[in-house]
Amino acid sequence: MKKSHIENTVGPWARQKLDGLEAYLHAYTLALKKQPFELIYIDAFAGAGRSKVRTAWEGADEEDLQLLDDEFVKAEQQFIEGSPHRALALQNPFSQYHFFDADAGRAALLEDLRAEYPGRKISVKVGDANALIQELAPRLNGRNTKGVAFLDPYGPHLDWKTLEALGGTKKFEVIINFPLGMAINRLITRSGDIPDNWRAGLNGCFGGTAWESLVYADRTDLFGDTTRHKVDDAAKRLLDFYVSRLKTLFGHAATPSIVRNTRGVPIYYMLWAGPHPLGYKIADHILIKGDRITPPKKRAER
Repeated sequence: MKKSHIENTVGPWARQKLDGLEAYLHAYTLALKKQPFELIYIDAFAGAGRSKVRTAWEGADEEDLQLLDDEFVKAEQQFIEGSPHRALALQNPFSQYHFFDADAGRAALLEDLRAEYPGRKISVKVGDANALIQELAPRLNGRNTKGVAFLDPYGPHLDWKTLEALGGTKKFEVIINFPLGMAINRLITRSGDIPDNWRAGLNGCFGGTAWESLVYADRTDLFGDTTRHKVDDAAKRLLDFYVSRLKTLFGHAATPSIVRNTRGVPIYYMLWAGPHPLGYKIADHILIKGDRITPPKKRAER
């Protein structure tokens, strides 16, 4: 497990995705405020609820060092409310909250949220979020049920089968942090020589092997020898492929919102997919703002 996950730290770019999530959840619950729906919120890789924003970090993981600015200097500590806090503090709360995390320590911190939000119906489970959602989703298929699932994996760990379980209900919208630049694209080596465990993870993420034919091409040299190479626009092809599959599965998919690190390098994309055109309209309006997203000013009293 990465050091950042153990120590509950995030990069400063996390604000964009969390502000975007909060803005959408506010609009979603406001739109359904007077409707007789049982509203369900699922947070698949919930984390600890509150994280420290890292500005410099001695002994960082190699992956993190590649994401940080050369001029990223240590500053006064800052903390940011994570997705569980933001969902629980909405003016128009959900009827049920389901938080999943693989780490027992983070799950224990999530359990503490019951005291902070005594009026909320909260479920916290430790384990593989994919398996837990695939088990839960069929039970949330009631006539008057609607919901949002926030899927923010720590790497390429969101299985396509999980999205199929949520999409199959025709009740859920999903907001996904798709780690294309931060994790997925790095697993797709230039030569095409990919370790079996990496390939298995990518197959699970994309729901099959079709991704591989999109990102590799054969090249023949002057001597007639053929070699495999990664195409220059591999990342764009994968993003377009993934979003098109989301649209087929859910019915609508918003324009991806790019999230960049402090160097301006794309690290992941915020994606939205759902069954309703109104949700699509709201999501597209919010996500197109990119790093100009601002969360709603008013927050519920705890």
